[in-house]
Amino acid sequence: MPCTTPRRALAFALVVALAVSTFAGVAAADDRAGGTIVVEEGETVTDGLQATGGTVVVRGTVQGDLEAFAGSVDVTETGTVTGALGGAAGSIRVAGTVEGGVDAAAGSIHITETGVVGGNVTAGAGSFTHAGTVNGSVRVGAGSVTLASTASVGGDFIYDGEFTRADGATVGGEVRHDPDLGSMQDSVVPDVAGWLVTLYFLAVTLFVGALLLVALPGVSATVADATATAPLRTLGAGFLALVGAPLALVLLLFTIVGIPVAVVGVFLYALVLVLSYVWGAYAVGSRLLGLADRESRWLALVAGVLAVHVVSYAPFLGALIEFVVLLFGLGGLTVAGYRHVRRRRRDDDSAA
Repeated sequence: MPCTTPRRALAFALVVALAVSTFAGVAAADDRAGGTIVVEEGETVTDGLQATGGTVVVRGTVQGDLEAFAGSVDVTETGTVTGALGGAAGSIRVAGTVEGGVDAAAGSIHITETGVVGGNVTAGAGSFTHAGTVNGSVRVGAGSVTLASTASVGGDFIYDGEFTRADGATVGGEVRHDPDLGSMQDSVVPDVAGWLVTLYFLAVTLFVGALLLVALPGVSATVADATATAPLRTLGAGFLALVGAPLALVLLLFTIVGIPVAVVGVFLYALVLVLSYVWGAYAVGSRLLGLADRESRWLALVAGVLAVHVVSYAPFLGALIEFVVLLFGLGGLTVAGYRHVRRRRRDDDSAA
């Protein structure tokens, strides 16, 4: 028992160090990493964005270049990138505006009818579909290359692959087949990038979760117990903490003394959100094992992380499920904090 406290302290220090180094993008707007990275509608990211994650979604504005390495990248109809879009992904979809060019490798690349690219497009992909507007030229090597009837290209369209051009597609320059572009589609980067990113974040999540189980076993147990016994109350506590903490930090900014506290608080709040997601996944896994009459905190961690990751791919519901998992973790952490304070007060009263 004497070595328990130092071991937990070391594990907790590792949790903080790993979370800070891996998820520093939560606090730094131009460098983000995580399972799902979203630039919300109305949000503006300045000085460009480097994003590494399972899913990268741009609904708002990225001022500068967007460098993305992810399972999927989606610039939605409301999204704008004022610079260039580059990187590698399992799939890339441009339905909004990229004012610069696109230089990317992906399993599939789709420029939709509403998609606009101001510069040139250079791409290697398994499949390439263009149905929007490219003001510059296009050079693409892909297994299948499609120009839809709504497609418009201001310059040349040079390709290699099985080519389909629908009636109505317009190209300002020449349309030419170049077999040398075939090497672009042979790159394994797109497929490997998505898998590597996925495996990396699964490994990091499991590692952080394991450190939390060693450093804070009581908190971890409380989070799992609160989620299992009172899920609605835990969700409510998580939502109040999610909304209440930023409001408190904003109020601190109105005081001279509170400004440095608020700055530190923003960082700690971001760190807590990251750890809460891991705790939430653990709570889900613990609940799943409970339904199967099994009890193992390590197996619960693995089951929870994998289950949440799998369901996160569900259309529309995936992001909602991840949000609920975050609330479970944050709510359970709030409950743990409340119980700790109440226990300390009871002990103080007893001592008095």
